[in-house]
Amino acid sequence: MTLKGWLKEPLVHFLALGAALFVLASWIWPAPEVGRVITIGEAQLIDHLQRRAQLYDEEGFRELLAGMSEEERAQLVRDAAVTEALYREGQELGLAEADPMVKQRIVQQMRMLLTEEQAADVELTADDVRAYYDANQARYAEGARVSFSHAFFSRDRRGAGGEAAARAALAQMREGASFNEAGRFGDRFLYQLNYADASVREIAGQFGEDFAAALFALEPGQAWQGPIESEYGWHVVGLTEKLEPRVPPFDEIAGRVAQDAVTDARANAARDAVESLLENYEIRDDAGSAR
Repeated sequence: MTLKGWLKEPLVHFLALGAALFVLASWIWPAPEVGRVITIGEAQLIDHLQRRAQLYDEEGFRELLAGMSEEERAQLVRDAAVTEALYREGQELGLAEADPMVKQRIVQQMRMLLTEEQAADVELTADDVRAYYDANQARYAEGARVSFSHAFFSRDRRGAGGEAAARAALAQMREGASFNEAGRFGDRFLYQLNYADASVREIAGQFGEDFAAALFALEPGQAWQGPIESEYGWHVVGLTEKLEPRVPPFDEIAGRVAQDAVTDARANAARDAVESLLENYEIRDDAGSAR
């Protein structure tokens, strides 16, 4: 058959059209580079969970994976893909040859390299630091604090008579005993007799929440007050100072704010670097769908 005859064949036309469509599709949707596809299946997810928890429990993590929502699984697939991407980038940099340790070691090295590289470019102005303080004042809020002394009257030692003993001591102490003389009265206490700048949490942890609430309801003064009941007995209290909750002014904590602002800026830059790294990869789950 002549060339002219071949050109008239429908099969030739079909093959030529197919080839043209293939070329066009390849130009519009180029195939991923070799090594740039990350497929995350159940085995990879379980391995990732075990490495992250530093615990080998394949069955337990398999049940955990099965109970995840679609959103939780999608986030886990992404986290595993980040780990794999960092591992591959580390291999390309020759980190596997320099340190032939486990995969996690290379991933950690890549995270450190990305963080250091991004941190080198972080520079904040005085206005940046002040803006960070204004946006994060809740972070620097300080709770109420008290300074006080107390004389303790034990429930275990005195029984029901402990409260009466505390009231009798209060009358005596108000006749002239200074706050520094708390140790002259009452029983030996498990913790301290004198507290300075103590928080609500600290007081509640040592005396109980009811005592803390009653103590912080008092006003400072020169006279002994009480008695206040705790989990252990009764206390005659000399409250010297009470500081209300506050946010320290910027000038008072400027150095701390600057350090926090730089730390957060570096962490954000490192996260952005990881996001940019992932753009070089196509991520697929075990069903073959891209994410």
